[in-house]
Amino acid sequence: MSKPLFLAVIAALALAGCSQKSDSDDDFASRVGADGKATPAGPVATTAVVGPPTAGTDVRTLDQLGNISGVDLGARAGTCTFASNEGAESLTAGAPADPASAGTAVVRVNGKLYQLASSGGFPAIRKGTRFSGEGITVDVAGNDQSAILTVTDSAGQVRTIGGKWICA
Repeated sequence: MSKPLFLAVIAALALAGCSQKSDSDDDFASRVGADGKATPAGPVATTAVVGPPTAGTDVRTLDQLGNISGVDLGARAGTCTFASNEGAESLTAGAPADPASAGTAVVRVNGKLYQLASSGGFPAIRKGTRFSGEGITVDVAGNDQSAILTVTDSAGQVRTIGGKWICA
């Protein structure tokens, strides 16, 4: 067999092997919910809500941040993000370097974004600080190796999440 013909046969076999659909593909698709039917995506809030969370919302259950492109964190010397031990980013904050300036954070609760405020500028945020908004308070303590995020609702009920506080 000539070398060009041999290479053509090998290439054809390789392509055929890549294009075959196996039964395990269907099994995997059904396990992850991709059974060929498109699931309509709901609207995703990219800007912060003004005001408190709606009544009955458990603010202690933070969602992954996702798209926060419409949130203005203002002028900042840096940004810190809390990522849970499972890898979900649930709070991002920033502030100017001046300790007399306020900082801004954002969290997502029940699909909606809420902005929170802090004091002490970026130095306080980097160390971990308290962020407050209407009906929700979030405290961050720790650093990139080990951090604790504590969410408190207006009734004083608390939820604690372990993770990392990563600043840049």
